[in-house]
Amino acid sequence: MPRFVAILAAILALSSGAFASPVDQELEARAPSAADKAAYLNGHNTVRARHNAKALVWSDTLANAAQNWANRCKFQHSGGAVGAYGENLYAGTGSLGTVANGLNSWANEVSQYNPNSPVASHWTQMVWKSTTQIGCASAQCDGIFDPKYGKAAFHVCEYSPPGNYGGQYG
Repeated sequence: MPRFVAILAAILALSSGAFASPVDQELEARAPSAADKAAYLNGHNTVRARHNAKALVWSDTLANAAQNWANRCKFQHSGGAVGAYGENLYAGTGSLGTVANGLNSWANEVSQYNPNSPVASHWTQMVWKSTTQIGCASAQCDGIFDPKYGKAAFHVCEYSPPGNYGGQYG
């Protein structure tokens, strides 16, 4: 019976995360900070409110997918490799690499939007009315810009359901 109790205790400890694997700890270390989560979410929701779109909620599943893509440090869209999500990318170095600068870059595309001839953009994904969830992440990357500028902060946001479908912009 004591062996059974020890085994049961070990199972409970594993299921509660008491013995987190190095991989779990590594993923946890890369997760966006609470401040970054709030910046991504509040920034999107501020833009969405201006265009009568409901507020998004944070999704850890989407954030994990975003982190998976950001960690590859390839400044290109995933093409669905991390899931069937909408996706926005931004990269900047130094003071340009902040969450706020990425969101502003996407939001400023509103000036290029033509409702008579709409096209997919970062801004249209931000405000797509049927999108309900977001998850974002970033990684520090070499190779996105000339090395003289240093590492780039590579930001990735994943959206569900995705937006930017032709014929549905109205």
